[in-house]
Amino acid sequence: MKKSTLYLVFAALGSNLVIAAVWHESPIREIPNSPFGNHYWAVSSATIEPALDLDMDGKPDSDLRALVPDCEGDDADRYLEDGTIVTDRGSKSCDIDEERQEETGTWSYDPSTRVLVMEKYDGSRPVHSHLESVSSTQIIFISRHSSAKGIHTVRTILKVKGKT
Repeated sequence: MKKSTLYLVFAALGSNLVIAAVWHESPIREIPNSPFGNHYWAVSSATIEPALDLDMDGKPDSDLRALVPDCEGDDADRYLEDGTIVTDRGSKSCDIDEERQEETGTWSYDPSTRVLVMEKYDGSRPVHSHLESVSSTQIIFISRHSSAKGIHTVRTILKVKGKT
């Protein structure tokens, strides 16, 4: 893949691919004005329009989840009150030494603009996403990314883990 295409994929997926479930209950307070509440959120859909040939097979791809390794498909993120993101790696491990849960980044949310900023510790650039809609079980974020083909819209749908 081209470097710019790889960046787009990893920026979109790295920042938006998250989410699994914690198997224990912990007393966590609701974050004021945050759409996340006290849940782990799983990515149920991540699409890009207009589509790009992300896997270099000559065909445009719109489903970003198709590029996610199976071992990351059950990951989930929790957005903690202190501004950190904790990722639960789920039951499918990518690495034998991988921790089940670990802090993977930081986040902030501005309720007046409905903008979420996520910065993962993987070295990718911070991603700015706009909250399109929110319910108790689903959140939809929109972000824009530039490529040589123009401006692309990435729509990410998060669902509360266990309520997909």
